[in-house]
Amino acid sequence: MKRALLATFAVLLLASQLPAQVMSLFYQEVEKDGRIYVFNTPEGLAQWKATGEMGKSITLIGRGPNGETVVAENETALDLYLFKHGLPAYERPTPKPPKIPFDVSWKGGKTTVKTKNAQLVLSNRLQVRWTETDPEGAPSKGSFRIRRFKTKLEGWAYSKNLTYELQVNWPDPKPLEDANIAYDFTGTKLLTLKAGQFKVPFGRQELTSSGSQEFVDRSLVSAEFAKGRDIGLELGSRLAGGKLEARFGIFNGAGRNATANDNNKYQLDARLTWQPWGDAKYVEGDPEVSTQPLLALAVQYEANDRRGATAGNDIKRKTHGADFVFKYKGLFLFGEYFSADDTPETGRPYTREGFNLQAGYFVIPQTLELALRYAELDPSDLVRHDTRKEKGLALGYFFNKHAHKLQADFRRLSDKATGKDTDEIRVQYQLIF
Repeated sequence: MKRALLATFAVLLLASQLPAQVMSLFYQEVEKDGRIYVFNTPEGLAQWKATGEMGKSITLIGRGPNGETVVAENETALDLYLFKHGLPAYERPTPKPPKIPFDVSWKGGKTTVKTKNAQLVLSNRLQVRWTETDPEGAPSKGSFRIRRFKTKLEGWAYSKNLTYELQVNWPDPKPLEDANIAYDFTGTKLLTLKAGQFKVPFGRQELTSSGSQEFVDRSLVSAEFAKGRDIGLELGSRLAGGKLEARFGIFNGAGRNATANDNNKYQLDARLTWQPWGDAKYVEGDPEVSTQPLLALAVQYEANDRRGATAGNDIKRKTHGADFVFKYKGLFLFGEYFSADDTPETGRPYTREGFNLQAGYFVIPQTLELALRYAELDPSDLVRHDTRKEKGLALGYFFNKHAHKLQADFRRLSDKATGKDTDEIRVQYQLIF
C-alpha cells in the first residue's frame, strides 16, 4: 500500500512538470505481437488503432519487464512506463551543439570572419610618432602626432576568386585610401583584373605597406617618384609558378580621391618582377629569418601626361625604374632607382634622378634589427648643385614582427642648393590589431 501511494505521488509530481497535452494524466499500455506500445495522449492511441502506425516514436529493444520491445509515443510516455515498472530511466542522447553559421579567428593583428559564401578580414593600424627636427641655423622643434590610424576590411564574397579591399586612414583630411575589387579568372592568379582605387604598380617601397617598413617612414626618393594611389584598372598575371609577376594599369592620373579625370589623358603603369627562389613579399627586413635566400628583381615604367589638367604649367612625365631586394637569415638588402623625363607645357624639358639603398640585419633574431639608409635625389639636370641627400640609421624592436613594434631612427637631410642640413630623430610605436 505504501509503495502504491509513493508511486501515485511521484506520478502526480511528474505530471505537474509535463506539458499541457499530458496534464490529463492519460496513460495507456497495449501489448501486441510481443511488443508493448505506450501512449500518453488519446489522439496517439486512436491513430495507432486506426492505422497501426505511431508516426514519430521511441523504440527500446529488450527494455520491457520480460525483455519485450517497448515502443513509446514520446519521451513522456516512455518516462511514465519505466517509472511505473521500476526500470532504469531513459538515457536521452546528448544534444548536438547548434551549428554556428560562421567562424571567427584572430592572428597577427587580423580578425577573420568566415562564412560559406564570404570571408571578411578586419585590421587596424595605429602609429604614434614623436619627431625632433633640428634644422641648421634655426631652433629645433619636437612634436607628437598620430601618423596613421587605418582601418582595413578585405576578403572575398560569393567566390574566393572575387576579392575586395577597403581601407581608410582616419587622421587624413581625405581618409579613403583603398576601395577596389579584383577577380581571379583562373583561381591561380594567372589572370587577375582589379578595379577601383589602389596603389599603382610602381615603386617597391611605395608598394610596401607603411606598417612593414624598416625605417619610421619611406625615403625622400620614394616620395618624389612614386605617387601611390589612383583610380583605374590593373591587369595582373603570375607565371612560372609565381616566379614571374607582371602588372599593367591604366589610371586617371589625378591621384587619390580625385572624383574624375582632370584631362583627356590617362596614366599608364607597368611593372615586371622576377623572384627565382620564392616569394620575397613586400615586407622590409627579414623578421621571418628566412632559411633560404630570397631575391626579387623588378623593372617598371610610368607615363602620365598632366598637360591641360590645370591652369598652371602642367607636366608630361615618363618615369623608368628598377629595384631589387634580398633576404636571408635576418639580412635584408634593398635598392631602387628612378629616372623621370619631364616636359612642361612651357619651358625646357628636364630629367630627374634618384636612388635609395638600404641594409638591415636582425642582431637578435625576430626581435632587434639595425638598418642603414642612403638616398640621393637630383631634382633637375638643368640646375647644378641642387642634390638632396638622406642618410639614416634605424633601430627596431619587434614584439610580434611588424604587427607590434617600436622603432627609432636618426636621419640627416642635406640640401646642396641651400647648403644646409636638417637632422631628425623619430620614434614610433606601431600596433596592428
